Amino acid sequence: MTCAYSCEKMFIDTHAHLYYNDLYIQLDDVVRRADEAGVNTIVCIGTDLSSSRNSISIAESYPNIYATVGIHPHDSKDAPSDYLSQIRELASHPKVVAIGEMGLDFYRNFSPIDVQIDIFTEQLELAKELELPAIVHNRDADDKVIEVIRKVGIHYGVGHCFSSDIEMAEKLLELGFHISFTGNITFGNNNTEFVLKKVPLESIMLETDCPFLTPVPNRGKMNEPANIPYIASRVAEIKNVTKVKVAEVTTTTAINFFNLPV
Repeated sequence: MTCAYSCEKMFIDTHAHLYYNDLYIQLDDVVRRADEAGVNTIVCIGTDLSSSRNSISIAESYPNIYATVGIHPHDSKDAPSDYLSQIRELASHPKVVAIGEMGLDFYRNFSPIDVQIDIFTEQLELAKELELPAIVHNRDADDKVIEVIRKVGIHYGVGHCFSSDIEMAEKLLELGFHISFTGNITFGNNNTEFVLKKVPLESIMLETDCPFLTPVPNRGKMNEPANIPYIASRVAEIKNVTKVKVAEVTTTTAINFFNLPV
């Protein structure tokens, strides 16, 4: 699928948590501000069964919002025994476009490592079976993330909120994955900027991960989808291309990745 009309004036926020209260209580305004900023489509990401259902409910209320369903590694320990069948059922909704947020987090270890690995593996297998992309969270777990992805044999996903090194980025790209960057690229982290510079623009998507990681110049304020253009501007600076080019390429990539209607 390609853009049937010009993409250069539109952005897609590929990873937002709109059900957090600060955003949800003013959601109409959040969506309006996003649209005014040129962010015409938002993907609301589930992190457990409750937020996955909330994401679907939000997507049902707005034509330009889509949902994902999944279990975040922090929430793995609380997943019920039938969580996978519940995710499968939720994934049948027409506005669900991916499985996740799933993955591994060995930095905080809010869930036991073996539980994280099992639930990550099972969700990857489900995404592969359903032919839906996987939204992958990774913190301090590079080697194990790659090991599990290779074991499952899935080749369609995104490394969300990427903050690892170029070697990890190259491994994900070799596996057919995309790389997604947040407001963290505006924080002056030379390593992240180096990775961004090396990753092909066609393999990149943009996300806010709101309400977290508010980009410069709005640090200290609530993050929201309307901030995507600040992230795009920094991508353009680092990759020495125009902001229009960033908008066009990342939007087309996101449309294709999530199989979104144009």
